[in-house]
Amino acid sequence: MLLRLWNYLHGYVIIIVEGFFVEKFINICMHRQIKLWDIRAQRKGLMTMRMNVKSFKLIRPIARKARCKVRLLKKNGLPFVVNKYRRRKAFFVGAVLFFVLLYILTSFIWSVEITGNEKLQTSELEASLAQNGIGTGVLKYSIDTDRAVSNMMIGIEELSWISIVVRGTKVKVDVRERIEMPTIVPRHIPCDIVAVKDGIIKRIVATEGFEAAGEGDTVQRGQVLISGSIPLKDEKKEHRLVHAMGTVTARTWYEEEAPVILSQTQRIRTGKVINDHSLILFSWELDILQRKNKFADYTVIESRKKLSLGENMVFPIEWVSVKYIEEKLIEATINEEDAKGAAVQAAMEKLSEKIPDTAEIISKNVNYVSDDKKGLIAKVTIECIEDIGRSKQIGGN
Repeated sequence: MLLRLWNYLHGYVIIIVEGFFVEKFINICMHRQIKLWDIRAQRKGLMTMRMNVKSFKLIRPIARKARCKVRLLKKNGLPFVVNKYRRRKAFFVGAVLFFVLLYILTSFIWSVEITGNEKLQTSELEASLAQNGIGTGVLKYSIDTDRAVSNMMIGIEELSWISIVVRGTKVKVDVRERIEMPTIVPRHIPCDIVAVKDGIIKRIVATEGFEAAGEGDTVQRGQVLISGSIPLKDEKKEHRLVHAMGTVTARTWYEEEAPVILSQTQRIRTGKVINDHSLILFSWELDILQRKNKFADYTVIESRKKLSLGENMVFPIEWVSVKYIEEKLIEATINEEDAKGAAVQAAMEKLSEKIPDTAEIISKNVNYVSDDKKGLIAKVTIECIEDIGRSKQIGGN
């Protein structure tokens, strides 16, 4: 690659050598240290080869000595390009302006990419980045990523880790959110193990304290399962307070319902489409093709394409295409079995948000109930086995 670049910058020519003694021509050139490369035999007695411009002026006596004919096939390289356009001042001025403009554009940040956030809003992170001098239109050489990382870690409690990297004209921000740990009562503080939800005890094991409920008992939320207040045998009304510890697994139930919808409104596309295009330069929007949307019911599909060179070199030029697709609303009747399945699926989606990941699902029950106001309803009940015990300080809230 470097050799090709060197030859291009200094210029080279492609020549045709024809005769019975082409090999002799090559040998004399090599003996006189005239560099030839990319030598190719086209047919018997005819070869093409490349040489630099200075050497081309020295081969005439060599060609006569070898009794060969030499013809110039092509000129390549920067000197020939400059010579070709030397009288076109506008070309050089335009080329210089282009590279100056390219340098200026690549000196600013035109895109901020944030990944890894789930609970934190992207807008909140963007605002914090802006306070630390990071945003679109900012000179990238003025960005202090280390200072921004420190300030954001201090200012946003929900963050556990953040990385800010400048790549080309893009800032890549990767975050990790802090996992909220459950409140744990210190070992030196007396506490009970209480139920966090209703259920039927399946198994209870107390490693500290005494069992206040037994297997098969029905318990309610807030009820003491393992007590940390142990009564003394010798003295009445006296107790020894300890930090209760143990595990309590219980059968729990979760229930959700969803209506069985036998008819619904469907959107059918008519095939009619209106396209609108615009060009965004920095923050200015220029309508290239603006057509008025006359559809009453429609779907909008928008696509945006930013001018970029590779993944990290993004420029503030964006092509926006908006497509309006006409639709008609029609009432469609759904098969009863399909409608019931959809209702059960909707109820299961609600239940998945309630049931902890650590719970073991052991059964599912589906019932269909008719309601005068709601119509047919699918009720889904899930039975689980899970740990329902949590520590609670004695005398605390």
